[in-house]
Amino acid sequence: NVVGLTAGVSPNVDFLKSSKIELGRGVKVNRFLETNIKDVYAIGDCAEQHEAIGNRRTIEAVWYTGRMMGETLAQTICGNPMQYNPGHWFNSAKFFAIEYQTYGWVFSEKMKSQFEEHFHWKHKDDTKCITVAYHKETKKFLGINTFGIRMRHETFDKWLTEQQEIDYVMKHLSEANFDPEFYKHYEREILEAYNHQLKIV
Repeated sequence: NVVGLTAGVSPNVDFLKSSKIELGRGVKVNRFLETNIKDVYAIGDCAEQHEAIGNRRTIEAVWYTGRMMGETLAQTICGNPMQYNPGHWFNSAKFFAIEYQTYGWVFSEKMKSQFEEHFHWKHKDDTKCITVAYHKETKKFLGINTFGIRMRHETFDKWLTEQQEIDYVMKHLSEANFDPEFYKHYEREILEAYNHQLKIV
């Protein structure tokens, strides 16, 4: 009985329109977060990459990318030029009391490629579910969305870097669980559902 509407983020760069700084929807920057003006940089929600990094958007209005941009730019300003490299996509949020997290890429049915396959599990109480994306032919793990179950960022980041297969991820899912102590875990139930889906396919 709840409808959520998000209108997105539009960088407020109107005050720069009379300057010589190159603008798009945001302040245009290269991989070093430099603008077209020497010694002028842009980071955070206003920074717009000339070209997207992988599947990321050219403007990334999430908290951790702003932090990473700040860390990257600090290196450059201190004499150690460094390119912005955000790594694997991830995000986390909270809908009322329910955790939502995403690691890697899980596209909707309309947007996913012909090689992307999904495994979906939902708990009977409708407050917990996961969707796992993997490559149909190579079985490479592509990403996961979790709702109502907290997962450990470092674990999924490692698995994505190692290009682990979906079978490995599902069998070791408990290693990524980050729910507080005494919370009920559902990895065995999830693995059974995954194995059942394999038999059907």
